[in-house]
Amino acid sequence: MTAPALTDPTAFTIAQTAQKRAILARRRKKRHLALKSKKNELAAEPSSPDRSPSQQVGDRYEALAWEALSQAGCSLLGKQLRCPVGELDLVVRDGQTLVFVEVRYRASQRFGGAAASITRTKQARLMKAIDWWLPKIVKAAFAGKMPLCRIDLATFEQNTLTWHRDAVRLNQDK
Repeated sequence: MTAPALTDPTAFTIAQTAQKRAILARRRKKRHLALKSKKNELAAEPSSPDRSPSQQVGDRYEALAWEALSQAGCSLLGKQLRCPVGELDLVVRDGQTLVFVEVRYRASQRFGGAAASITRTKQARLMKAIDWWLPKIVKAAFAGKMPLCRIDLATFEQNTLTWHRDAVRLNQDK
C-alpha cells in the first residue's frame, strides 16, 4: 500500500471540505448563542451581532440606565466610548455638570453585588478613560470650558436600578 502523494487532489478536497464544515458549525453555534440570549431580552434595543452574549446583556442594562437618566432630565453625550485605556459606558450632561456613568449588573449578591464590583483597579481604569476622553468631550459639548464633573454608578440587582450619584470621587475626600 502506498501513501497518497502530496499532490493527491482527493486528500486536498477532503481537507478543504472539513474546513468548510468547521466554519459552518462555528457560525451555527454563534447564531444559536445569539438566539438563546435574545430569549432573555430585557429591552427591545437590538445589539450589534459582533458583540458576545454577555456584552449584549451589558448593552441592554446600559439602555435601561440611559432610559432612567433621560427621564431624570439628562442629555446623552456618548455611550460605550472606547479608548486604549478602557471604556466609558455612558457620558451625560446633567444641567451644567458632566457626568460619567458606570453601569453594573449582577445577577446575584454572592460576591457583594454590583456596587461592590467597582474595585480600586476598576476605578483606576475608569479614571484613565475619563482622562483620555475629558478634553474631547469638554471641547465638543462645553465649548472648551471645564464644567463640574462627577462619576455616577448605575447598578442593577434583581432587575432594580439604583442610581448612585457621585459614587466615585475624582479626589479621595469621601
